[in-house]
Amino acid sequence: MGNVESQQTLKSEVTLSGIGLMLGEPVELTIKPAPADSGIVFQRIDLPGSPTVKVRPENWEDILPRCTSIQQDETSISSIEHLLSALVGLKIDNAIVEINAQEPPGLDGSALQYITKFQDVGLTELDVPRRYVEVSEPFVVSDGDRQLIFLPSDTFEVTFAYDHPLTSPQFATWEMTEETYINEIAPARSFCFEAEIEALQSLGIGKGASYDNVLVVKESGETSSELRFQDEFVRHKALDLIGDLYLSGYLPKAQVIAMRTGHTFHAEFVQELAEKGILDTVQSGDSQKNQVVEAKDIYRILPHRHPMCLVDRVIEYENGKRAVGIKNLTYNEPIFEGHFPAQPVMPGVLQVEALAQLGAWLLLQEIGEEDQLGYFRSISKATFRKTVIPGDQLRLEIEIAQRRSTLARITGAVYVDGALATEAELSIALAGNAAE
Repeated sequence: MGNVESQQTLKSEVTLSGIGLMLGEPVELTIKPAPADSGIVFQRIDLPGSPTVKVRPENWEDILPRCTSIQQDETSISSIEHLLSALVGLKIDNAIVEINAQEPPGLDGSALQYITKFQDVGLTELDVPRRYVEVSEPFVVSDGDRQLIFLPSDTFEVTFAYDHPLTSPQFATWEMTEETYINEIAPARSFCFEAEIEALQSLGIGKGASYDNVLVVKESGETSSELRFQDEFVRHKALDLIGDLYLSGYLPKAQVIAMRTGHTFHAEFVQELAEKGILDTVQSGDSQKNQVVEAKDIYRILPHRHPMCLVDRVIEYENGKRAVGIKNLTYNEPIFEGHFPAQPVMPGVLQVEALAQLGAWLLLQEIGEEDQLGYFRSISKATFRKTVIPGDQLRLEIEIAQRRSTLARITGAVYVDGALATEAELSIALAGNAAE
């Protein structure tokens, strides 16, 4: 297994500015340190309320061609692949990216300036183990002559095959250490073919492109400026691939083989990883199993207050998947004063409410967003099998059956002394708590 690696973030913030490559808008972004397990979160500080979008598979959206975008509700960020690639290259697990436009600056078309900024401030280790995207057997997605493969490996290795009629075929393999990424991948620039320019402009993209940030390949095969590497094209394709794989929310550890792939194919591959449950095994890493969360920390995230606090403790959870909580009932619960006071019984609807609170906590603590509430969208298949009385300890178990950005369908069960007391299916919608 080797030594357990710790998660990392920046020691201090860095700022870059320029013009967005696709939309041509002036932009400034500041990349800030973030706590462990927060992942990469973009924040649009130019929009009302400064909404956030977290980098994760379900937030990928095909918004603009020839780049990678994410969206949550109405908030979108595009052209994030170079920044994400640099974060992977230096193994940065957690960061907040404040940005005042829809896309980062194009810079020189590579990831080199990000790397330089990160190296200037340095990185700091966080006291939480890193969890990688890994596979125990080959995982392959193919479409015609395009193919992307994950093979089991103890390291991160990238092989890319690229060809185009105007260039000689380029094929290369790297074991992606930080030194290799910095020297061999980060400097490789974006490129396009002269014959494509008019078509791209007609799509309304490439407004910020220039000979300073894009290599243009002419019909003759000559380039608009001197190449940094003889095989710079395949190196930039690898740079893009590395950034796109970070849509999983975790750094990769696999032998990755890509043939004639692009941004959309990469994103669809990551979504296949999620749909096949491979990312669930990442999210259920040892840092969260059997981790006890006490009430004071639960209700820092949940907005409920006495007498509506129905989860006393979380004894186990796996982000994006499941949680187990405890509720201890005493005779002094306010509900018993009016609900069959001579023979007190906990109402079944409050048991379902306890399951919903546990589900909302699991969703909200992962998102890491403030001012969010979880509302019931639906309750179905609720069955009450056993009366629950003072002195009982409720074991609350929930699983996320389906998840979108702001909506989750959850199955839940309440157990008392190992016996099933209540079960239900519910859906929870997340929304801000600002007054309408």
